[in-house]
Parts: sequence; structure tokens; C-alpha cells
Amino acid sequence: MDRIMPIDLDNAKLRKSFRGYNRNAVDDLLKETSRSLETLLAENAQLRDELDRHRAELQTYRTQENTLRDALLLAQRTADETRAVAHRQAEAVVEEARQAALAERMAVQQKVSEMRWELERLRQERQRFADDFRTLLDRHQRELASTVSLSIVEGEAVSA
Repeated sequence: MDRIMPIDLDNAKLRKSFRGYNRNAVDDLLKETSRSLETLLAENAQLRDELDRHRAELQTYRTQENTLRDALLLAQRTADETRAVAHRQAEAVVEEARQAALAERMAVQQKVSEMRWELERLRQERQRFADDFRTLLDRHQRELASTVSLSIVEGEAVSA
């Protein structure tokens, strides 16, 4: 069905008949109807334009929503990756510290072992020194005793 446009009502020619409608009244009605229809069509066009504008805005908002969603997902993935990298680095640092502590502990144990050997060597050396010193003292005592005995024997011989 074709639309009736305001111009159609303006150009409409109604037949005259005996006892028909009042021509001026019909013409006035048609003009009023034409103006009303024109106003409605203009409002309809305006509403269509507004609808198109709103659809475009909606599409813009949907695009922004998708962009924000993608950005949030990317940020979440980046945060997860950063957290995972930090966790791996922390584990590496802890393992490195464990290895360093183990190496330090082994070095200290080695040093303690060396000190024990050195202590034992010094004890043995002290014992040898004490033994050598006793031997030397014993020898000097014997020599002294032998010298004193000789002096006594010589002194008796000199007195006799």
C-alpha cells in the first residue's frame, strides 16, 4: 500500500454531489490533516534519525565494552604472568640462597675439620716438646748428679 503524503491530500479533488459535504469544511479538514500528517512524518523522520544515532552510539559502546573486556583480560593475563615470573624468580633466589648456605656450611665444616687437625697436631707437638724437655731435664739432672758426684769424689780425694 502506498503512503499518503501531505501533498496528496493538498491535491485531492473530491467530487461534488447534491447534498454532499461542505466543500470548505472538507478542504479545511484536508489541509489540517495534511499539516498533521506532515508533522507526524517529520517527527517520524526525526525519530528514525535519533534511532540511527542511538544505534551508532550503542555500537560505539559495545566496541568500547569489547575493548575494555580485552584490556581487562590482557591485564589479568599480564598480572598472572608477572606473578608467575616473580614466583619463579623467588624460587630461584631461595634455591640460590640454599646453595650458598650449603656451600658456606661445607666451607665452615671444612674449616672446623682443618682446625681440629691443627689442634691435634699442636697437641702432639706439645707432647713431643714436653717429652723432649723431660728428656733434656733428665739428661741435665744426670749430668748434674754425675758432676756433683765427681766433685764429691774429687773433694774426698783432695781431702785425703
